[in-house]
Amino acid sequence: MPKSIGGSSFKAPSVPKSPPSTTPKAPNSVSTPSSSTASTSKKRPLDEASSSEPNKLAKTDLKDNTTEARLKRAKIREERRQSSADAVGSADGRSGFVGTSQGFQKMNPKTDGKQRVDTPFGPVNASKFPTQDPAFKITTQAKKDYGNQPVGHKYSDLVTALKAGGKSDKEIATDLLNGLEGKDPQHLTDNKSKNAAAKLLAIMNVSEPMRVGGSGKAGRATLRMVQAGEISLEQAFTGKTPTFPMADNPTYMRRTVNYDGTKQTKPPEKPTQFDKVGGYMSDSSGDES
Repeated sequence: MPKSIGGSSFKAPSVPKSPPSTTPKAPNSVSTPSSSTASTSKKRPLDEASSSEPNKLAKTDLKDNTTEARLKRAKIREERRQSSADAVGSADGRSGFVGTSQGFQKMNPKTDGKQRVDTPFGPVNASKFPTQDPAFKITTQAKKDYGNQPVGHKYSDLVTALKAGGKSDKEIATDLLNGLEGKDPQHLTDNKSKNAAAKLLAIMNVSEPMRVGGSGKAGRATLRMVQAGEISLEQAFTGKTPTFPMADNPTYMRRTVNYDGTKQTKPPEKPTQFDKVGGYMSDSSGDES
């Protein structure tokens, strides 16, 4: 039987706090991005992504508020949080699913075994991959929990399932963002869309940050761009250059941000509206939203 420590049932243990980080905090940045289009392509299955992280990180200036610089700083903070002895959810003071996700990120799928994760849209299972992937493999039990409505394993599959009920991209993004704070859905209420929403939130906020630190922050910023009407869900999570690079694969994210500052002879094509993502990120403070 999987352990159930998701949602409101997850309580992090009380342990001594680590010394405060001296990593500079990025100032808030606001921008008004413009929309753009992206072509479609076959995406990687969400349960088949892997590879380890480079240890070397390029230093970024406090005043550098580009998307790349903010994600480099977010990666450093997230890796420190995951490796610290602090109880993540309580230490950061986060409520809702983001706080719960931080607790799962500190676990080791290979040794901690299968987990039951409660999301605002329904439960998912988190288990180890049969590969070297360091993250949790996220699956759902469609027959048991979602009225026998399966949704597939790719980001493109999840976008299709989310939109099957006829809701607008803005309504879908709003429900997903509200769900991260533990609020009940207003638009994604049918079994197919709930299955897709539960899976998307767990993958984006539990699994992807275990592969590339800071990617959950990028995902939430991408959803805010959809909510603002600047990009579509398809541009955000599908095509050759999705705004959320992890929707393609972790290597695309790493190469796009170039975390270690190496000289790339052939840099990848930039994700759709990626330069604007930083303007939709929250302050790089303790809430790390």
